[in-house]
Amino acid sequence: MVEAIIVRKRLLNFDFIIGMRGITALRGVAVDGEGQVQFGTGNPTLCASAEARIHIEKKDFFATYDPVTHVWTVAWKWSNGLAPGQLGNTREEYMPAVEIRKPYKEGLNRWIRSGWLVPYNKEELGPAKALIPLLAVTQRSKGKVRPVLDFRELNTSYIDAFTANSDVCAHKLREWRRQGENVSILDLKQAYLQIHVDKSLWPYQTVIIDGQRYCLTRLGFGLNVPPMIMTAVVNSVLSRDADIQRATSAYIDDIFVNENIVEATRVKQNLADYGLISKAPEKIADGARVLGLQVSRTHDGLTWTRGTKTSALPVWLTCRTVFSYCGELIGHYPVCNWLRTAVAFVKREANNMRPPNGTNQSMTTVFANNSTKSLML
Repeated sequence: MVEAIIVRKRLLNFDFIIGMRGITALRGVAVDGEGQVQFGTGNPTLCASAEARIHIEKKDFFATYDPVTHVWTVAWKWSNGLAPGQLGNTREEYMPAVEIRKPYKEGLNRWIRSGWLVPYNKEELGPAKALIPLLAVTQRSKGKVRPVLDFRELNTSYIDAFTANSDVCAHKLREWRRQGENVSILDLKQAYLQIHVDKSLWPYQTVIIDGQRYCLTRLGFGLNVPPMIMTAVVNSVLSRDADIQRATSAYIDDIFVNENIVEATRVKQNLADYGLISKAPEKIADGARVLGLQVSRTHDGLTWTRGTKTSALPVWLTCRTVFSYCGELIGHYPVCNWLRTAVAFVKREANNMRPPNGTNQSMTTVFANNSTKSLML
């Protein structure tokens, strides 16, 4: 516990005053001839960490690592360089289906208990600038229901995401499949929720739960910039060690480790040293899911498969259901050969079946004939 006194004016014109107990807790203090102060003189590890502050700046965000608190804090950049005023949305929530309402509420309560959602303090933060609608998303592969924020208003009008240099999932899978069998996968725990959002942006991340306004203090899934932020943060940490950088390849929060170069446990510790907590490493040869694919060992080496059955053909064909089904067939899989071409043809035919008005409603209009369905059988 830290005791502090906050005053309106600087005492004796000092920016910061620390007592002997604080100096003792920090393992001593040293002041060089130029007046530079360094804490932790009795602990070489602490001395080294004092120099480990990291700053990342990209076109669409800033990220900073604080070695004292072991916390990453980020701030996105506004499209025109100026923060918007009051946003227009007034919807609080998209009501989830009855059967998933309980796990959805439990997920929100867990966010509140963990401090990811905190009651909105208007006196400290000023008026809320945005209300973000809540919704529930079901992850079929994991059988989980997660709360998600609908950031579409922010994404479409106020935040630009520069994705030209973003990694393509299929390219990563091709790269990883060439690494041999002595490989492991590391997955960050609740990756986005490990990254703090700068306090100045909290007014734009508010939600209402049971009549009370909260603000999200971490990166939210659904915002357009977190994939780029997470990629930059993870790659920055991995690059701190030349051997680890050579042995690893990251896709957002999934880290592929070639253990012929470095053990996965060393990579896990390196991540933890910079405030990123990961799950236990999984040997891919022992059976692991990697970017949506199931990997297993056979007599021919490692086999990469879907791991899940594809859904049945939709009963009612609309442009939206056809596109969804086709996406499930090929997704980001790197090897589809003729299937990818066939799916592209089906999607083009489905698009031709849409009414000519070009509205969102035309995406859900049921096709009048079965010509598209015959192509899909």
